[in-house]
Amino acid sequence: MAKPTPVRGLHAATPMPEAARALRGGRLADVQRQLGKLGGTLAADPVHDARVATRRLRAALVLFGDDKRVRRADKVVNALQDALGEVRDLHVQLDAFAAMDDQAAPLERTALRHVRQHLEARLPGRTDALREAIPRWQKDGLRVLARLEGVEPKGKLAGHRTRDRLVAELEELEARVIEAQQDPSATPMHELRKGVKKFRYALELLEPAMPVEIGEILGALVPLQETLGTLHDTDVRLELVDDHGDASSQGTDAVLRRLRTDRDRQAQDVLRALESWEEEAVALRSQVLLSASPLKRGGGRRGAGRR
Repeated sequence: MAKPTPVRGLHAATPMPEAARALRGGRLADVQRQLGKLGGTLAADPVHDARVATRRLRAALVLFGDDKRVRRADKVVNALQDALGEVRDLHVQLDAFAAMDDQAAPLERTALRHVRQHLEARLPGRTDALREAIPRWQKDGLRVLARLEGVEPKGKLAGHRTRDRLVAELEELEARVIEAQQDPSATPMHELRKGVKKFRYALELLEPAMPVEIGEILGALVPLQETLGTLHDTDVRLELVDDHGDASSQGTDAVLRRLRTDRDRQAQDVLRALESWEEEAVALRSQVLLSASPLKRGGGRRGAGRR
């Protein structure tokens, strides 16, 4: 995953209008750069990086507040994100099923071939839709984002409004953590995954102002996101094989057994990652998000006295 371009000159006390415009500009530049790398083939890695860039741009739009112009801009960015995601999701599964085929028994290859054929049949339509979405974005997206120049959000980059919003998002995330721990099936884990991604991209916006603190939180959060992503991809494969594998083939049952074994192991990986996240994040959130405003604190390394 490509990293966001650093936005220089921001600090905790930066007025929010200035910070929001700077971060919007940086995230928009990342989207445009990644779209420029797509080329005619719409290869897997550039599509993925462009999709992540749109997510980060949407996170930056939140800094402008709840304004009609912000909602319009978010809708346009989301349309591009969805078009990229439709292609990216097929890339992920086609690559995964090709890797499974390399290690599959003959009967399993029959089931895998049926699934790949289903996915390959959907890819041209999705790539065509993405090719249509990109010029639409270049026309509409840049225009609606430019209209945000007139929006004047209140507060400062790391002020109480930002921290209050992050605390609310963290509380929502913690609720999803509990649900996933109690029921590690596909839906609760997927909802947790979405919450983790949303929280990560929101935290990244504060990194220029609080690099040490945010870096430590991301150090615990990113591994959790990665394990949840692996689990989600397996859940999608299970559904695809169940729906589109050859129902008359013993190979389909064998592939499902193999995927369920992988899924059980990956679910345990997630539960262990959740334990690690909670051990680190409870202390980190109390010091960074629930403590006195960083505007009033020194810049010393937080948690220096911890293990």
